[in-house]
Order: sequence, then C-alpha cells, then structure tokens
Amino acid sequence: MRKEGCLNASATNFEPGADKDCAATCCEYPKLDLRFFTDIDTDSFYLDAGNSRFRVDDVRFFVSDFQLMQADGTLVGVNDVVTLKPSGEVVEDNYLLVRLNSFSYEIGDVSGYGDFVGVQFKVGLNAAANTAQADLMPDGHSLGIQEDTVYVSASEGYSFQKIDLSIIADTDTTSQVFRVLGDDNLRTVSLIDTFSFERSFDVEIQLDVDYLSLFDGIDFEADSDALIIEKIVTNTPGIFTIR
Repeated sequence: MRKEGCLNASATNFEPGADKDCAATCCEYPKLDLRFFTDIDTDSFYLDAGNSRFRVDDVRFFVSDFQLMQADGTLVGVNDVVTLKPSGEVVEDNYLLVRLNSFSYEIGDVSGYGDFVGVQFKVGLNAAANTAQADLMPDGHSLGIQEDTVYVSASEGYSFQKIDLSIIADTDTTSQVFRVLGDDNLRTVSLIDTFSFERSFDVEIQLDVDYLSLFDGIDFEADSDALIIEKIVTNTPGIFTIR
C-alpha cells in the first residue's frame, strides 16, 4: 500500500519516505508573526518643527506584501490567498491593518526556511487591493469593514495611513485627522538584518516603530494639509527598524 504524506521539503510535516504526495490537503507550514514596539505616549504632548505642541491620539496603517529576503535576492512570502471583491482576483493574503495600541499580528504560513538577510514590506496597498470594497470582503479581514474603518469609498479606496492628532496653537486645542490616500503614496520598506528561520518552528519578526519620526520637519500651523501629508509619506520608510 502506498504511503501518503507531505513531500514539500518546506513543510513542518515533511515525510521524505512517503510514496504519494498529499500536497495541499495535509502539508503544514510555520507561521510568521509580526510584533511592533513603540515608546510613544498618547497622554503626552510633543513639539513640532514650529514649536507647536501636539499629541498623537491614534495611528492606523496598512502593511502589505511582507516578505523575508534571502542573500541571493529571493523573496519568501506567505502561502495564504484571498479573493479580492468585486474583481475576483486571487492574491497572496498578506495584509495587516496595524493599530497604535495593538502589537502582535499573524501574517500567515510561510513555505521557506533557512538564513535570511532582512525583510521587505509596503506601507499601504497595491492598486489591486485598493480597488476592493470593504463591505464585500470577509468579516474580520484587514480589508473588510473595521470599527472606525479606514475604508473611504469605491472611488478613493482605503486610507493607507490614518493619523489622529490633537494640536495646540496659541491657547486652542484642535483635533485633526490626516489620511494618506492613493497609489502614488505606497511606500516600500527594506530592513537589513540577519536571522534564521527553522522549518519546524514558527517565527516572530520584531519591529520598532518610531511614530514621532513621521512628523519630522512638519510645522502644523504653517504647513498646508497637503504638505503635511507629503512629509508624512516621505518620512514613513524611516520609522521602522528591526529589533
């Protein structure tokens, strides 16, 4: 009798002695988790470039296309897929909606292991994902309807970043919300570090996020909203480091 088993060498239950490959029906893979750390205090006020005081009340942003980088340039992503609605396009399910006060996220199963030299991901959504409609996506999915949703409309897509601030000018405190929208504001982050990922174990990548660096060079009183958003987008790739 032929022995059925997983013949994918990247799987945690790889059975080289199996005669018949069970393929996608039984293969199991390590899970990749992403953990964020930050020391920002939402009860404290900070100074902008014009010495106005501001407080960071909330930040949300999309991380997508998270991949591990090998020394030969190979990028290893996740196995999971999702169907974008209404287009019907099936894509790698590699989307996280990161919240200021939530720190750990499961990205998905990874069919790759060994030595890596860094990670690469995008802040925002590619054009295909940005045409999805939140109310048509699965409940609980990062692209689905969320509490205090970042979905804007079918024509504008999602907010890649949504930042809520309290700003003190003279004696007045105002609440302002800045939304980063549009395919032109998709940014790639590449971080170099060496680490190993063993086939039989889940892995957690830890990132420090310096939220205050988002606002480097910004004068909330003098700068226009468009200029503020432009500076936030420019600053975005530099706020992340591997812990």
